[in-house]
Amino acid sequence: MIYINKTTFPHCYIEEKKFDWGEPYDVITPIFNLYIDPQLSDIEYTIEVLGKNNFKINLEKLYNILLNKEEYNRIENFNTPIFNRELLLNNIQKYLNSNEDQTSPWKQYYDGYLTENDYLESIEEDLNRILLFERKEY
Repeated sequence: MIYINKTTFPHCYIEEKKFDWGEPYDVITPIFNLYIDPQLSDIEYTIEVLGKNNFKINLEKLYNILLNKEEYNRIENFNTPIFNRELLLNNIQKYLNSNEDQTSPWKQYYDGYLTENDYLESIEEDLNRILLFERKEY
């Protein structure tokens, strides 16, 4: 059976399968919203990807990094000066507020096995565009 699980955000495409010996398993694929203006700066683009797809942990990290002006030290490939820091922080806060009560698929289904960073690296590869987030996981 194939269905869309709408209890997570982003929603997930679920395909129920069985191993050769009959044991059932699910193939779970998050449906990401990547309809984002490609003309945005890398940091604005990253915030949109994170916010529209419920990457709360990375949004919170990015908020703290920008608030403390640590972007050059903590984010790989960051090389552009920020002129609109307050606007960026407000956009991040808007997404954090809107995603506050949403459960992510990586939390519901994998709980640590696959992380936000795993999905972000996959999105980067698919889009062929660098996303600006802290890649260290503590």
